[in-house]
Amino acid sequence: MKNEGPFVLEWVAHNRAIGVDQMVVMTNDCTDGTDALLKRLEAMGFLTHVDNNSRRQTSPQKRAYKKFLKMDVAQPHDWVIVIDADEHINVKTGDNTLRALTGAIPDAKMISMTWRLFGNAGVERYEDRFLSDQFRLAAQEQKHRPPQAWGFKTMFQRQLWTALGVHRPKRPAVETMQECHWYNGSGQLMPDRYFTSSWRSARDSVGYDLVQINHYALKSCESYLVKKMRGRAHHLGDSLGMDYWNMMNHNAVEDGSIDVIRDRKRDHYHEMLSDPEIARLHHMSCDLHREKIAELRAQPQMRDLMRQMTADFAASPKE
Repeated sequence: MKNEGPFVLEWVAHNRAIGVDQMVVMTNDCTDGTDALLKRLEAMGFLTHVDNNSRRQTSPQKRAYKKFLKMDVAQPHDWVIVIDADEHINVKTGDNTLRALTGAIPDAKMISMTWRLFGNAGVERYEDRFLSDQFRLAAQEQKHRPPQAWGFKTMFQRQLWTALGVHRPKRPAVETMQECHWYNGSGQLMPDRYFTSSWRSARDSVGYDLVQINHYALKSCESYLVKKMRGRAHHLGDSLGMDYWNMMNHNAVEDGSIDVIRDRKRDHYHEMLSDPEIARLHHMSCDLHREKIAELRAQPQMRDLMRQMTADFAASPKE
């Protein structure tokens, strides 16, 4: 994570609500208190925080993956998944936990979860509210373009692969696809070609019946300005503008399926906020986010980007 402070508590609460046993969160180059908040969450026993700063010009995400594997946190039969701060796993079976998901596919040793791209729903202003409450419009399930619409994240047993990747593990420790027991989000076996490559679902591999990833890549127009200045975790020097906005901004259908765990998530959220220091650090991060927004909105280039983003939603067809 880098400068994700306002969204940390919801993300942690969500992961606890779906039954994640252990979270390891890496941070680099934070100026909004994200790292301080995570350090306090670690002190309170909610997660493990790792300082991922480096003077070297290398990808922070790749550094994080290597550090995680060296920590030897995951045992051979433990499940591991790489999840970003704007991604919420949405389990649609049983009691909506990861154990319910693995129980629904008892033979699985790997499960790929396809993204649903959630657009900004015309929300201009940043608010300190759950993302899942604010952003409820998404791409259709059968929206296979752009390629990112069907990107996936893969949960796998540690023994099967020797390296982490953004979307799926790399460097197999087994010799065949059959040994992976690799299933999609509907409990169907993944095609053999995925053993060697690919980061996205296709018509013969997509499935949303049991699980999906709610991908809140944009959030409000104001928060997108901050994201643009922050850059992207595994693309050094990337500049985010209207091309990325238009690619990820899909508002075709309403999807509130993630609401089934809202009460559990809220309880975990307020449990963390009940600690005065966590509350102070969270609200400080939100205030710094608002200050950064005000600073950016004063810049002519950013004012122009705001005009384009708000006009984009007003002009786009709604289905």
